[in-house]
Amino acid sequence: MKKIFLAAILALFFSSVQAQSVDSRAVSYSVRYEKEHLFLQKDSGFNVVDYDIEWPEVLGYSYAPEMKRCISGNLTGMTVLTFDSLRTSILQEYGTPVTGMFKTIPDDRRFCYVTASARIVAYSPDHWIAYSISLSVNPGKLSKFKAVSGERVVVYDIPEGRLLNAQDLVNANVVERNEPQDFYDNLFAPLDDDFFNAMLGCEIEGVWAEEGNIYFLVKATTAKSTRVFTSALPLSTYAYSLTRQGRKLFMKRREALSPAVTTQPQVIDGDSIYNNVEVNPTFKGGDEALKQYMSYTTKPGVMLNGPVKEYTSFVVGKDGKIKDVCILKPVHPVLDRHAAMTVKGMPDFLPGRQNGKPVAVRMYMPINYRP
Repeated sequence: MKKIFLAAILALFFSSVQAQSVDSRAVSYSVRYEKEHLFLQKDSGFNVVDYDIEWPEVLGYSYAPEMKRCISGNLTGMTVLTFDSLRTSILQEYGTPVTGMFKTIPDDRRFCYVTASARIVAYSPDHWIAYSISLSVNPGKLSKFKAVSGERVVVYDIPEGRLLNAQDLVNANVVERNEPQDFYDNLFAPLDDDFFNAMLGCEIEGVWAEEGNIYFLVKATTAKSTRVFTSALPLSTYAYSLTRQGRKLFMKRREALSPAVTTQPQVIDGDSIYNNVEVNPTFKGGDEALKQYMSYTTKPGVMLNGPVKEYTSFVVGKDGKIKDVCILKPVHPVLDRHAAMTVKGMPDFLPGRQNGKPVAVRMYMPINYRP
């Protein structure tokens, strides 16, 4: 893995320098990876917020507004079209970052713990993409927030610009328990006998396809507890469990999309983002420091059948910090996530400069993976 990552990085820094220009490169796909741990205060309450969001900037030459509204609406109740607006909504809801020291230890009962995520679980590029969206709010007794716990998978039909929920994709006979018994034996296989026998009801919270299987996200309840689990069934055997719309989406090919001019954001923190400047951003310490960083990268948790290449982009801000890390050519959700986190983990750069002043610069970097 060391040689693989190193070759990819060095290719980036030996690119030629041209005249200054705002980055307007057209892309067909761009997903931004953002993850943060926040300790916030609002009035007399304290809120610990962890979010992990894979924000769709561009999907299939489209800015995918419905997908963005779905993610932001489910996580904050506010529908917005940019990640920065989503983060602002989170802060408005849960408070401002705590920066100082406390004179006394805060009352645990005033704490609320929030976990929000929107992560890609599967996709067929330029065809459809499936997102798992979950929100957990665990308030203390004196917190003003109410407890929330929920997870669902939504599928976005990229050419149609349409969101599809479980009820759009799962045949009504499945819900009414009118399918052959072997279907339900497989669907509930992850449950132990005691829980299954005590089960009072269940709901399918999401469905998607991957590598010849249909995946069902199921929430099952008993009088005492609730379990959320995923079952995988062979698509060729159980295609009847899908609606006509579901079978068309997951089993039929579509014509390639016509290219359209869609770009990544051209402004960050109020500053224009450039791709060609007089002095490119550089890794502090040069090639040797870069080699040392790459030597500590971990292997991704996915099996590969052959070599693959991830295409990433990121912005080096005026302060040298890595921002706006995106995957431009998806390979596998786990591998995409690994590549994004590898880039996000890089130390600060020496910023790019134009007319002697630091500027924000977008950089593009391929990362090669081999089995």
